[in-house]
Amino acid sequence: MIHKKRGYKRETQKDLLRDYKLFAIACEGGKREPQYFRLFEFLSTRIKVDIIEEKVQDEELLQKFETKSAPKWVLDRAVKYIEQEGLIDEDELWFVMDVDRWTSKQLREMIDYCSDKPNWNIVLSNPCFEVWLFLHRKENFNNSKSIQCKEFKDEISNFDSEGYNPLNFITLIKDAVIHAKTLDSDPNNEIPLLKETKVYKLIESILKFVSKKQFTEFVNEKHPQLIRESLKKGNKNKIIKSKRNISQK
Repeated sequence: MIHKKRGYKRETQKDLLRDYKLFAIACEGGKREPQYFRLFEFLSTRIKVDIIEEKVQDEELLQKFETKSAPKWVLDRAVKYIEQEGLIDEDELWFVMDVDRWTSKQLREMIDYCSDKPNWNIVLSNPCFEVWLFLHRKENFNNSKSIQCKEFKDEISNFDSEGYNPLNFITLIKDAVIHAKTLDSDPNNEIPLLKETKVYKLIESILKFVSKKQFTEFVNEKHPQLIRESLKKGNKNKIIKSKRNISQK
């Protein structure tokens, strides 16, 4: 059983209230989820995204738990983040988690715990986050044979010749929301069935703070610029790698 703690939310003076909405996101994945969610800050100046794993680097927590796939590990890290950064009433805390890493009992403990805390939310994907990414590019899974996480990850990586790039997905988030909601067989059940995901609920919450004009500007202006910068960075890395190979000969 998870024991509740006090002091999860700091009191914030009115004169310190921000002019943006903070989404603190705890991701299980080490790369894909953070890379994806960081891009949402480009949609609007009214949005700020904190990836908890990047904010909290605590050796004591690392040594305290034998496995990171445990409710206490996830929750204690969130508590550490709040103690370190502070939250106000308008902020939202989201846990983005994969069904395949947890037992049914662990998932239920997390869901029950979050339901008891204001603005604490949990969204699950079955079996993994790549199900959500898949629905950016495809309406359903009719032509997909993927079942295991590795299969979904391989399929996502093969969508584009250069492999997975979150920039190739971010402009399609509204399509992904529609596809995921259509496939959600039980919206009131927090635990999705296989090849279903609840991540659309987090995206809908974020998009409330992005106007149609802002989204259009992102797609037409900011996104192409990010693509160009990404390509320059990729080419620079290739040049550096090439120089290293030559120097080693």
